[in-house]
Amino acid sequence: MTTIAFPDAPPAAALDDEQRIAVEHGDGPCLVIAGPGSGKTRIIVERFHRLSALGIGTGRQLVLTYTRKAADEMRARVERAHGSFGDDAPLTNYHSFGLRVVREWGWLLGISPVLRIADAAERWLHVEAVLDELRPPLLWNPLRPHDLMDPLLEIIGTAKQELVTPDAYATWAAARLEVCDDPAERIVLERHKDVARLYARLDERYRRAGVFDFDDCILYAERLIREHPAVRSAVADRISHVMVDEYQDTNYAQAKLVETLVAGHRNLFVVADDDQSIYKFRGASRANLDRFSREYPEHRQLVLTNNYRSTDQIVAASRALIGVASPATRIEKRLIADRGPGAAVEVWRAPEERSEAMAVARECARLIADGMRPADIAWLFRQHVDMQPAMRALRQCGVPYQVAGGRGFFQEREVKDALALLAAIDDPDDSQAVLRCLTLPGWGVATAGRVALVRAAHQHDVPLVTLIADAAVGDLDEVDLAAARQCVEDIRELHAVSQREDVRDLFQLALEASGFLGIIDEQSGVARLQMGANLNKLGELLETFADWSDDRRVSTALRYLGVLRDSRDGGELPSIEAIEDGVVLLTAHGSKGLEWPVVFLSRCTERRWQGRTTSSSDLQLPDDLVPEPPPPGDVAVDEERRLFYVASTRARDRLVYTWARSYPQPSSDESCTPFLTMAMSLRGGSVLSKEVPADITVAVRPPRPVGAPVLQRLSIAVSDLSVFRSCPRRYNYLRRWHLPVRPDARNWYGTMIHEVLRTAATRRIAGEAVSGDVVASMWHAAWDQSRGPKGRHAELRAHGEEQLRRYLESPGWIDTTIDQVEEPVTISLDHADAAGRFDRVDRRSDGIPTVVDYKTGRPKEEVALRADLQLRAYAVGLAQREQSDEVAIEFHYLQGAITRVIADKSFLRKAHGHLSATARELAVASSTGSFPPKPSRWQCQRCDFRTVCDEGRAAANEE
Repeated sequence: MTTIAFPDAPPAAALDDEQRIAVEHGDGPCLVIAGPGSGKTRIIVERFHRLSALGIGTGRQLVLTYTRKAADEMRARVERAHGSFGDDAPLTNYHSFGLRVVREWGWLLGISPVLRIADAAERWLHVEAVLDELRPPLLWNPLRPHDLMDPLLEIIGTAKQELVTPDAYATWAAARLEVCDDPAERIVLERHKDVARLYARLDERYRRAGVFDFDDCILYAERLIREHPAVRSAVADRISHVMVDEYQDTNYAQAKLVETLVAGHRNLFVVADDDQSIYKFRGASRANLDRFSREYPEHRQLVLTNNYRSTDQIVAASRALIGVASPATRIEKRLIADRGPGAAVEVWRAPEERSEAMAVARECARLIADGMRPADIAWLFRQHVDMQPAMRALRQCGVPYQVAGGRGFFQEREVKDALALLAAIDDPDDSQAVLRCLTLPGWGVATAGRVALVRAAHQHDVPLVTLIADAAVGDLDEVDLAAARQCVEDIRELHAVSQREDVRDLFQLALEASGFLGIIDEQSGVARLQMGANLNKLGELLETFADWSDDRRVSTALRYLGVLRDSRDGGELPSIEAIEDGVVLLTAHGSKGLEWPVVFLSRCTERRWQGRTTSSSDLQLPDDLVPEPPPPGDVAVDEERRLFYVASTRARDRLVYTWARSYPQPSSDESCTPFLTMAMSLRGGSVLSKEVPADITVAVRPPRPVGAPVLQRLSIAVSDLSVFRSCPRRYNYLRRWHLPVRPDARNWYGTMIHEVLRTAATRRIAGEAVSGDVVASMWHAAWDQSRGPKGRHAELRAHGEEQLRRYLESPGWIDTTIDQVEEPVTISLDHADAAGRFDRVDRRSDGIPTVVDYKTGRPKEEVALRADLQLRAYAVGLAQREQSDEVAIEFHYLQGAITRVIADKSFLRKAHGHLSATARELAVASSTGSFPPKPSRWQCQRCDFRTVCDEGRAAANEE
């Protein structure tokens, strides 16, 4: 049997005295000020476990972080040191916590049980619709309607974060206008009045559509806990200790949520570094720390002064960099390096951009040749756009790399191909779109053939489809002619389908016809993952479009995608998992919380690192409306300095700054950023300067280098085990490549049923009588707000009400005590952690812990269910969580039947072995990249990927 070994985590060092005092802090508020590398995240992890050891269980603790990435990293650190949790650990970010509270308790405020979180694309479109409706003259320009879209979204988001309501905004603007005589200022105030109108109208539109943004989740979660005793009892009163990481970046609404949570006990432990505040509104680095001192005057303040990450040279250079900031903007702290002097910090100056990039790429190649892991090298930038020369240089030097995020989604080849395909389907006479389609693997007309087609089209002045259909091209060989005619035939057929099907179905059919745009032919595993993620994102954008618009024609969808191309967030590339070792390319913002032995920070020029400039005409939330006073000094420059400091402090052993005297855009001469020159002047001869010679090599574009596979413990969903067991190749396409699949009406219907039952069970736990009429009303509200395939499945409306009413009269609802609803669970297996969610956890008179899972399909017998992988997973997960040798799993079929399966010690042991064996096979497949198919006629005929799987296609066509 193939085995796989995962790297062990290094043993944890003993806590120093400062860290130990922080970890052992008891009750009451505590503020820990901790610089980079001082172990601020570690003390939260260790304190979490110390409280657990003292009898304060995980359910009574809550750890909040600013980002989801930080929450995932913290949980990973907890589990590396202390083993996996049996269920979801209470380590989360603000938005996820708020969303969970709103999902469970939003019914108290009339919020739909099927509320959705609007992504950046949908928010953009809602603002566009409101602008078009209101047409405020100072905000809306019909010739350039999208110019202010991103600034408007930003100011409204800031207003929510600062707890400024639309009414408060409008009242302020009206009051100021009454007393203002200055014509110029009146124009600014009229603009704010229009923003307040738009804000109010957008809020109404969100509620009517049943959508929230993440800021809404925090606002409504805080309101629910503060105003409703049942929510306060169920959420806040169960938590006796709250800990917050990166507290300096917490916005005002998040701070109020935390204060509301701890109002009953004031056991709040926060860790902060004002020098690393890079997300706070207006760059107010000290605002949260000052607010904490005001709100909790009895608090204890501790300072961590030892840096265990970086050498003394790096710590001293970073201190010189941040130390020049005004004392009014920061708290003075002096970090002491624990690791000795180390190598001098380096500053490289190159004549131009390519020489700078090639010098760093060659040094990366040298370090890797000397034995360093590529992933131990980070190359950081101020903006994603600055990474392009670096990627070209790394390719030329044969160095594997991985890019975290980035922009340019609509410039990716496969996205352009997909859009051209949709454009050709919408209008087959669009010869440019058809010409691009001819290059796709599903048809593959050679370059010479395409040139001949273009020449003939110009000569005859007819669309390409007409030319090809009439075979009126003499220079085209038979192979290319046959491929071109097949392409035209497919496009015309899809055009006919587009007259009756919506764009989501058409997108899937188009991908299948085109051979999934060539993803199978891509040799680089990383490139394949990125292609799959890009296509999946495009499919998700079309899903969002379908939620937003009742007109789902291709032409309308193409206009929608064209609008998104102009948005700030629409161009973000979807991130992919790291499956290969490679040099890490990242922005300074993205590097926060991470560290590497070697860090290169490039394009350190004054133009790139000078601070964001603002003007009085910019749309910004007025200072009068912000609860906190504006920070002193030059806010933009101070925040940019802190960002530069954050990037610099990511290095453990070696830190190299690079810059060039000229770049293509702009073409004027560059100078070194003053942040760096100031630090160099303070450090004197301890900084090593280097002149990079001009690079004279010929620029080439070789294939992307392939790195060694990355071995890591898998974190998967329970459903992933079922998908992998049924067909490993389908798992690869679906879960790793993230290829889009057809929308499934059964999933849409099942999700709505589950959400209604979740809300009904939550209301019952809160003591409310939930009748059939109440649930029917909830169901119809959910149906009205959902934008799924209702038109084609109108009969499901009555069917859903019938199923729900029948279920509420069944023993499965009446004769039980519901203990928990939508409870997350993590199952610890030998090679993976599998996450799932219990629909319900009940208490029964026999004392056996029982999980309830709702099913909308046909009932199955107990014998068949005992072999069901989901049942085995839920049984093992419940047994691990309850530490019980006997549990029960009940499948509640809404058609009326209930099947109860008792899992005893023997069953649980066998189930865990079966699940672990499947997880082991999945881990081996992930490490080797080998995902063989399991073809069968029944399965392959229903598979979305049969057109790109030779074995699947053959099995599907068997007689």
